[in-house]
Amino acid sequence: MHDFKNRVLTFFLLGILLVFILLALIMGNIVHHSVKEKRMEFYTGELRLIEQVLKTEDQESNITNLLRAASKDLKGEIYVLDADWNVKYTSDGDSPRNMASYYSDRKQVSDQSLVQKNEEGKMYYTLRKKDESGYIQFAIPEGAAESDERSIWIMMSIGFLICFIIILYVSIKVIHKIVRPVEEATQTAKELAKGNFKVRTYEYYGEDIGELNYSLNVLARNLEKMTKSQESQHDRLITLIENMGSGLILIDSNGYINLVNKAFKELFKEHADYWTGHLFYEVFPHASIKDIVKETYLTEKNVRKTTVIPIHIERKHFDVYSAPVLNVKGKLKGIVLVFHDITELKKLEQVRKDFVANVSHELKTPITSLKGFAETLLDGAGENEEFRNKFLTIILNESDRLQALIQDLLDLSKSEQGFRLDTQSIDLASLVKETVEILHPKAEKKEISLSVNVFGDTLMEGDPPRLKQIIINLVSNSLTYTPAGGSVFVIVEEQDKHIKFMVKDTGIGIKESEIPRIFERFYRVDKARSRNSGGTGLGLAIVKHLVEAHQGTIDVQSNPGEGSQFTILFPKK
Repeated sequence: MHDFKNRVLTFFLLGILLVFILLALIMGNIVHHSVKEKRMEFYTGELRLIEQVLKTEDQESNITNLLRAASKDLKGEIYVLDADWNVKYTSDGDSPRNMASYYSDRKQVSDQSLVQKNEEGKMYYTLRKKDESGYIQFAIPEGAAESDERSIWIMMSIGFLICFIIILYVSIKVIHKIVRPVEEATQTAKELAKGNFKVRTYEYYGEDIGELNYSLNVLARNLEKMTKSQESQHDRLITLIENMGSGLILIDSNGYINLVNKAFKELFKEHADYWTGHLFYEVFPHASIKDIVKETYLTEKNVRKTTVIPIHIERKHFDVYSAPVLNVKGKLKGIVLVFHDITELKKLEQVRKDFVANVSHELKTPITSLKGFAETLLDGAGENEEFRNKFLTIILNESDRLQALIQDLLDLSKSEQGFRLDTQSIDLASLVKETVEILHPKAEKKEISLSVNVFGDTLMEGDPPRLKQIIINLVSNSLTYTPAGGSVFVIVEEQDKHIKFMVKDTGIGIKESEIPRIFERFYRVDKARSRNSGGTGLGLAIVKHLVEAHQGTIDVQSNPGEGSQFTILFPKK
């Protein structure tokens, strides 16, 4: 901005300087001619006066004294010449005797006007007498003749210099007064361009230039207000998007993902941070979601579908709503995807159906057996001791089975409703060995190798009875689904922040499509085997809830015919 100020000042002063130069040339020319005319008139008058005096004097001494007195007043030499240019009288004894050689062209002094001649560094002013009897001549050094003109020039120069200094001072003040608000306005505009809407400039009231600064301040205040409003709306929108209960994804018109909210990441348990900026079909792991997006792009209409998506070991139900984002001209700008998790609703619906179907089915068998054998005993079979003992044994077994089913239902209901763990510091390895010891007879009966391996310090905080229930269910399941001659490995291992509990067997395995469902209540991989073994179909559902109550995670890996591996990570605290 200082460059701008200097340029303005330079151009302004150059203009003034040019005006001064032009004015000096004009004034100099006028002064030169005016001074010359005045000098010529003065010298003419003085020489005419001397001519009149000479007419009354005849004595040479008086004439000489007169010429010397006049010479002293005029500060030059005076000569009186005859018609042949010979010097008759002079105020200077060293003057030339004849002036004819100085005037080769004598026609110059043929009239009655004063003639100026420069010879040998002197100015000669010659005037012809009115009676044409000769000439009167005045000689003065060249510099002395122009001293008055030089004095005028010096005074004019000093005046011009003083005026220039005054104008320079006034110009600097005026330009500073004009440029300073512009500088401040420019600086303010730069700060506004950088996004600093809190900046303000000084307002010069009562001045035209102040309107610019006032307008800039108004603009800055409006921009600050708009920015705050926009930031507030943006924060509210981001807060709404990030904290809404449903997953949300924004996709632009080219198929690139612009936004993935926190709810989606939590619902799908996907590391979706890197999805932003990628094409949807490159990062979406689920084909059904890709199809919904493609359909929205093709039809540019709202698409709503319910889909089931496997997430790790679970199968979740989602109500997916896909809507196109159109501009005012109806052109597609992008797509918004909203994922409503309706798994719990489906579960509730399925629980109602399962309770009616599965519980009825599970209760029907033992109740039918109890009723049938009771009727048989009442019909007379009780008289036969052998039949009586056999039927009573069956009735007892079916009663135990019915009791186990009811107890599992109560445990599951209690775990789902939430309960308080009685946590304490325990050694998980010791608890596992103690619990597995109970199941050794079952393993020996099926000729299955059952082993426990411990690595590291396995101290953790937990509820021993609930942990024991988890161990029994998992190990018992492995023994149930492992053929004779197989192996079941139980491993307890210390990790940095967790204690790992793993049950691995060489059993029948689980199909990949069935893994997400094995934690559903009453779901059986091999229905005949589990029912014959006395299973209720609720064990793994109970295990899942108890693991979650301990803030742990459970994972399943299995291949049909190769066995299964259940891995639980319990936090140490």
